[in-house]
Amino acid sequence: MSRTESFPSAATPMRGERLTLLYSSISHGLMHLMTAFYSVIVVSLALSWNVPDYQLLELYGPAAILLGVGALPAGWLSDRWSAPGMIVIMLVGMGLSSIACGFVPTGDTLALGIGLGGIGLFGSIYHSVGIGWVIRTASRPGHAMGVNGLFGSAGLALYGIFPAALISLHSWRAAFIVPGLVCLALAVALWWHWRKGAVGDRQMPATTGVNPGREAFWRVFIILSVTMFVEGVQWQAMINGAALLFTGRLAGEIESIRSFFGRYGVETQVILWVGLATSMIYVLSGIAQYVIGNRVLDRYRLKTIYVVATGLGAFAMLMVAEGSGLVVLAGAVFAAVLSSATGPVENLLIARFTPSRLHGLGFGAKFVIAFGVGWLAIKLISAIKERTGDLDVLFLGLAIAAVAMCLVSLLLPGSERREEPVAVAQPAE
Repeated sequence: MSRTESFPSAATPMRGERLTLLYSSISHGLMHLMTAFYSVIVVSLALSWNVPDYQLLELYGPAAILLGVGALPAGWLSDRWSAPGMIVIMLVGMGLSSIACGFVPTGDTLALGIGLGGIGLFGSIYHSVGIGWVIRTASRPGHAMGVNGLFGSAGLALYGIFPAALISLHSWRAAFIVPGLVCLALAVALWWHWRKGAVGDRQMPATTGVNPGREAFWRVFIILSVTMFVEGVQWQAMINGAALLFTGRLAGEIESIRSFFGRYGVETQVILWVGLATSMIYVLSGIAQYVIGNRVLDRYRLKTIYVVATGLGAFAMLMVAEGSGLVVLAGAVFAAVLSSATGPVENLLIARFTPSRLHGLGFGAKFVIAFGVGWLAIKLISAIKERTGDLDVLFLGLAIAAVAMCLVSLLLPGSERREEPVAVAQPAE
């Protein structure tokens, strides 16, 4: 999901600034890949273990909760110790947890659930630590966050095709183990450069701005709490349900593609094309993120953008609920593109109506909502698929929720307070 931040004025260049940005950005991409790839792996795992996919997906529920609630304590620890040190811990924790998942005995759902929980817990570190780390250490915060956001979008774009390719080449175990090894290698490299002083941190430059009135603050806070909750469920439902959805809805198209390649002696697995379709959603939404950030946000009122995007979200969810073949794929892409508009608007509104001294708390609370509702989305996916055999009812309900979200967003203030100076970029989640 695309996000926008409000940044302080440019600071002087810091030693190791480029290397710091590189490590923080790669870590961002890995975090997004590894906290989403299980929704693709589960398709192959269900066949290997002969267990319904929706039951295996439920194992990620506790991990989804940890991914949200772990953000605030991680940020607290980072403030009192070290941002690069916390990122090293994140990489080591995610890497070991993922490798452990790859060595789980066949059918051992308890061990798999514990390993997934480790991925969620350690993955929760990034946003409350990494984004602030980038802002503090960049002489051009807007540019740095743009680069960081592209890596985050790349992680989302790869979460479908990367595990699918590893499964096709080897097995579901490789889909866990290889990314885990990458995390450990990056952790060692970051630790080495950090201890050598080539990567560092510094205090946040002071900001200036307008302190909004209490009434406006609470109005925006309450409205966004409602809309971000609904949007979070929509986003997490798409992240965790896309592979299961495409396995059924794109079955005809996938079989045609496989037959085409089969005529030339190239045999491919269904999971490869499911993963490719899932990745396509976030490749296109990443492009939309750039266009929206550079062509839309600075030209139109934030409230107008938000109301239009949430209203169109209902249509996108309806396409996913009722469409088949390429229509359902187009609906999923459309929904992700609209999130590229609503996410940055939410961040700008939080920055402009929240007192500067509470910005960290405000953004931390947002990430708790955005990631924490993942457990609810997973529960809904599991329960609805078990009872109906598909996810039509889920996305139809989300279409109705999107209408309500649009109506609530009409209550947002019609003018926005602006902090000066402000630089805008849209990092993914």
